[in-house]
Amino acid sequence: MPGLLKIKGFIDLEQFWPAGSSDADTSKVKVTVAPDSFEFAADRKTFKRTRVFNEAYVRGASHRKLIDAQSRITVRLQGIDAPELHYRASPLDRNRPEVTEARRQKYNELNRTERRQYLAESATIALSKKLKSIHKKTVECRVYSLVDRPYEVVDTYGRFVANIMVGKGFRLDVNIWLTEAGWVYPTFYSSMEKEEIEALLTAMKEGQKAKRVWKYYSLDTGKFEARLIYRGEGAEPDPAADKGPVLMPKLFRRQVGFQMEKRAQVSSGAFVDFLRRSPDDCYTLADFLKAGPNSAATRKLHEFMKGTKFTLKPHELVFREKFSTVVTETGKVIEAF
Repeated sequence: MPGLLKIKGFIDLEQFWPAGSSDADTSKVKVTVAPDSFEFAADRKTFKRTRVFNEAYVRGASHRKLIDAQSRITVRLQGIDAPELHYRASPLDRNRPEVTEARRQKYNELNRTERRQYLAESATIALSKKLKSIHKKTVECRVYSLVDRPYEVVDTYGRFVANIMVGKGFRLDVNIWLTEAGWVYPTFYSSMEKEEIEALLTAMKEGQKAKRVWKYYSLDTGKFEARLIYRGEGAEPDPAADKGPVLMPKLFRRQVGFQMEKRAQVSSGAFVDFLRRSPDDCYTLADFLKAGPNSAATRKLHEFMKGTKFTLKPHELVFREKFSTVVTETGKVIEAF
């Protein structure tokens, strides 16, 4: 049974769109870099202060300090995925022979525009409104994650993967609330415990009744709303216009890369070929729960495509987590709390 990491902090509500740029499943949490900001309990009960993150860096897809210059950490809300508010595809691999300089310039030009999905703005506003019902500007919170080692709580982008608790007695789980309210899809990773997955599956049943993201869930990767772009901070919300087909966000992110490549004439194949070229390791949820991450059969995202249709729903898959390495300023690996 893994231990429990607890982080004390505050959420500045001005960060959420349209006042800021944060979306519904990622939040900046202000932490006071003091002895009691981070606590760890190997038995989930007896908490002891830990300072391993105070001057730590992430080594993964990014290399930066885990606590920024404003004493904040970024938290990725574990087990959920909201429609994308602003997404830009990854830069093209320079080792691909088909990527000429002209095509690269065209791709970069197209990719300057951040893309969004329907309901992304509405989901963000709903979260902000919920938090403002607790306090108008700043909400005290507790961040929790079931882990044994420091690197297990940090993803490859340096985000803490966790649940955020707010409200009286810190009893309101933001991850669960968003799922029950129907603003997000459960999206599972191999780092998650069975109990965490089951809690979100239960919450999802309520979320499906809300007829928000589930009402508009789409399996068709052949449709791409090119006009849906990030409208920036300060834009006027338009809930009536923020409704339409919503692809699984993880698949949407791949779709954006595919569309940019097609329009820049970098690739000419089908979307399934794009997925096959950069395969995502995953498991079916049923196999993962039955056999566990070490014995479940590894699958690839493209295996579940049939023509332009994706054949599964978000909660029916478990993706392999891409862990990072947590290091000191000198590069020494931090292995324990």
